[in-house]
Amino acid sequence: MNIKYEVRVIDSMNEPLKEKEQLMEQLIEDYDKNLNNQIISISSIYIILSIGWNFIFRWFNLPFSRADISVLILIFIVLSIIYLIFRFNRTSTKLNTHIVLLSVVFVIISLYFGSGYSEAWSYFLLIPIITSLYGKPFLSIFYSGLGLLSMVFVRTGFPDNSSYIIDTIDISNRILLYIVVATFSYLLLSKLNMLYNKQVNTVIHSMETTLEQVVQSFIVAMEAKDLYTFGHSERVSQYAVALARQLPQYQHERKLKHLRLSGLLHDIGKINMPEDLLTKSSSLTNKEYEIIKTHTSLGAQMVEKVEGLKGLKNGVLYHHERWDGSGYPTGSKKETIPLEARILAVADAFDAMTSTRAYRNELSVKEAFRRLEKGMGTQFDPNLKDAIEAAKPEFLKIYSESHDPLDEFEKLTDFL
Repeated sequence: MNIKYEVRVIDSMNEPLKEKEQLMEQLIEDYDKNLNNQIISISSIYIILSIGWNFIFRWFNLPFSRADISVLILIFIVLSIIYLIFRFNRTSTKLNTHIVLLSVVFVIISLYFGSGYSEAWSYFLLIPIITSLYGKPFLSIFYSGLGLLSMVFVRTGFPDNSSYIIDTIDISNRILLYIVVATFSYLLLSKLNMLYNKQVNTVIHSMETTLEQVVQSFIVAMEAKDLYTFGHSERVSQYAVALARQLPQYQHERKLKHLRLSGLLHDIGKINMPEDLLTKSSSLTNKEYEIIKTHTSLGAQMVEKVEGLKGLKNGVLYHHERWDGSGYPTGSKKETIPLEARILAVADAFDAMTSTRAYRNELSVKEAFRRLEKGMGTQFDPNLKDAIEAAKPEFLKIYSESHDPLDEFEKLTDFL
């Protein structure tokens, strides 16, 4: 069985950290896209109703309209152009957002001049409210400030009622009201961000729970083929996490969760291995060993096909590589081997040595540590030596708990 695999050594250690940020970005982008379309649509409907409303009054010569219909038509034309741009031109969502907010400012200023409403300045209060709906501090502050400047400029330079004398108190009170509305709009922005985070955390938790169930199902199917390796995947994941905790690169809980899942699935490719090879009590032939070695490539192909498990590929594929380049399946060496795979190599070897297999009895913990030390610079990453030494107490605790005869019996009966 000859399986060729493209050699791409990519350290995916940071992928779990990016997962939440990527999900948040996608959620916000979808939200902004929908909001852009809704603002343009609602504004267009409002302008159409205003045109119709004022046209009817003019048609029947009723004294209920002072609006300039030509200004309202101009607004409708501008909104229609923006709608067509969104419809037929693939511009980015961020650019569309700025186009929408600039159009909002334009519409408000136009309504000030064309609505005929004696208190038309109050339309400017819509600007901070609308910008807060996007949940972005920069947009809220920038466009609220732009709206405030626009309101002051048009109100002082182009008063809407020539019979009304504007004084400093009038201007200051309206500025104060604008700031009050903008402040409450900013609070709305904060609440919106809280909802974003809550929704993302809910989705992430649901995904993690589902993935955990998928992983456990894989493990049951895999270990059912070889009871000698029962519990091996769980122990390897525990040893790997204990070792990783000693490293500065793994001081984040999500990275440790990612490594734990890699440890649980590192041997998943053995599902496709013949059972008689996995349980063979004598030495494997060269041909049989070559078959067993393909479990890393097969496992990597399996996790790549499961959404949410793709980031575990490196640990599954490279955990049998050696520091000196004599491992498999790619012959990678030193730092070209992903760090998570180098950690799993130590954890896998330690558990294999301290567990009874069909072809040999377990070694003592002391002997296993001695062999790990001996393999530094050849099989294992020598940079992990101090971390292994620091993790020894935790290794001993895991070993002791996992080798409790009564506990092992209970796990085995539950499994069966």
